[in-house]
Amino acid sequence: MTKNEAMKRINDRLGKPTLTDKNTHFASVASYGTDEGWWLKIPFLTFKQELHFILNNEKTKSFQHLKIGANQILSPGMKFRSTGGAADAFMSASAPKRLVDLLDGGSKYNFTKHFVNEYRY
Repeated sequence: MTKNEAMKRINDRLGKPTLTDKNTHFASVASYGTDEGWWLKIPFLTFKQELHFILNNEKTKSFQHLKIGANQILSPGMKFRSTGGAADAFMSASAPKRLVDLLDGGSKYNFTKHFVNEYRY
């Protein structure tokens, strides 16, 4: 699954072109130490707009759609590990229903409240 294919499926389901290249971050499962999961690197300034995340998992042939509303996270620098003006987050694919940032230096932010839907392909 590619970012464009996933955005098209979600936009088709929503009935309007809500997800765009500018407001959508795509992550496929990658290794992190002995774990596998999704890495997100989100510029702090983008938290002022609505954000969409597509978490792709080739092994399970599925992806999850998450949405964070504009200004819903007011101080991302206090919630996530920060590198180069961006928030870094890592969520384990071994617990895909428990979408918690596992990186040291963050606040263990829980993304499950931003879950919209899961898609299979």
